[in-house]
Amino acid sequence: MVQHFYLYIVLSCLLFAACGERQTETFVPDDPAAFYSYYPLELGKFTEYRVDSVVYDPSVGDISLRDSSVTYVREVLADTLRDNTGALLYTIERYERADSTDWSLKAIWTCAINDVGAIRTENNLRFLKFIFPLDRRSAWDGNLYIDTNQEIEIAGDRIRPFQNWFYEVDSIDVKASVGGFTFDSTLLITEVDETNAIERRLSRVRYARGVGLVWREQWILDSQYCNDTPSPVDCNTKPWQDKAEKGYILRQTLIDHN
Repeated sequence: MVQHFYLYIVLSCLLFAACGERQTETFVPDDPAAFYSYYPLELGKFTEYRVDSVVYDPSVGDISLRDSSVTYVREVLADTLRDNTGALLYTIERYERADSTDWSLKAIWTCAINDVGAIRTENNLRFLKFIFPLDRRSAWDGNLYIDTNQEIEIAGDRIRPFQNWFYEVDSIDVKASVGGFTFDSTLLITEVDETNAIERRLSRVRYARGVGLVWREQWILDSQYCNDTPSPVDCNTKPWQDKAEKGYILRQTLIDHN
């Protein structure tokens, strides 16, 4: 099921070059701690999301949809602990449910803020979600602690989702509407946006001040469609959602928070 898979979801000269192409205007907060408000850590804080997921399954022979589903997710900052270096971590209790069913605890993850930036660990995958300080030219290796050749299993097939990720700030301190909410200050980050003949990798996230993550979209798709002989005439124009053979599309939207 998609909800079980979702528990798994879930670089320097090149980064420097990418920074040089970005906007030159810099966001300077009155208080340096204002950066932290995009990643608030407070015991008892919760966020709830609707997660729409599509998983592709190549095992049936043709390009086909295996599963489309809606899952509801609730994340609660429930406790604190110290790691083996003495650093303070917050535990995330992650609950899931289908519509009109009870919440079920699915995982306990961790998150933290340190001198480098905001850290989130999911199923032993440690992500550097963003760095401090931030401006509109910020770019960094958000998968610094992850083996980029690591594979995950989707619908019984193996896929490498983490190659060529370069996190970049698209906008910061910008008003935006997400779901039924309007936020005065949001931060939009593109974590990866890469396409070639056989792979589509897209991951974008939006954070709101005082709330944290409010929206995410990911496309992790593979296809051999363009490798057919002869090559299809619509190889480069056929939409990825139509030619994908394995992987997933995921959209996560905030529906409640405190």
